Amino acid sequence: MDVGIWQTIPQPAISRYLGLMGWDWIVLDLQHGSMTWETAYESIHAARPTGARPLVRIAVGNPGEVEKALDLGAGGVVVPMVNSLAAAQAVARAAKYPPTGVRSLGGDHYLHCGDHYFEKANDETLLLVQMEHIDAVEQAEEIMALPGVDGCFVGPVDLALSLGLSRHRSSYEQHPAYQAAMERIVTTTLAAGKKTCCNTYSPEDFAAKKAAGFEALTFKSDLDLLMDRGTQLLDCLKGNNRDSA
Repeated sequence: MDVGIWQTIPQPAISRYLGLMGWDWIVLDLQHGSMTWETAYESIHAARPTGARPLVRIAVGNPGEVEKALDLGAGGVVVPMVNSLAAAQAVARAAKYPPTGVRSLGGDHYLHCGDHYFEKANDETLLLVQMEHIDAVEQAEEIMALPGVDGCFVGPVDLALSLGLSRHRSSYEQHPAYQAAMERIVTTTLAAGKKTCCNTYSPEDFAAKKAAGFEALTFKSDLDLLMDRGTQLLDCLKGNNRDSA
């Protein structure tokens, strides 16, 4: 079981500290975060010496960014909103060197890994397409059968929204349509021999997703760690101050 966390704060030092904590994956969020390609490059190489695998989530609808992220040294790419077989084919081709795909040789990552990188990259890097829309779920069998696609990454909230459900977990998680979609994703992905990944929002949610068959799970983000724990500590300190006044 790989346990990861999202990084949205655009500082390579954060990547290093997360890696030192022991997170298996650090997913650098270039879709929703404020990170640039320059900070992503530095963050990738700050994380790698700690043993954590740095992944990059790229923008929606830009297969060229798959190659760019891998050339910078990412151990994998998460591609959001892959809602059709055609979209999955485009990113799969971009993610792998010939004969599997059409990724072109470039970048400086071979300087870190040696010349053998080009021969090993297809097996050692991950392409995870996000299944976060019912359109993707309805084509799950075809998408997961594609050479070059190494697994799926479920976005639970966006999936729920695509089904016309509330964004609140307490509402969508018990809905039959959502449960059926999640079961189809897991069953189809595992049957294809690909990796099942999902985001989680609480220890209980994490345990439930693990029991459901997901093989890699992320838990919130660096910003969540800061805000959640920082708020708890501040509330405790302010409460103690009030009690002692």
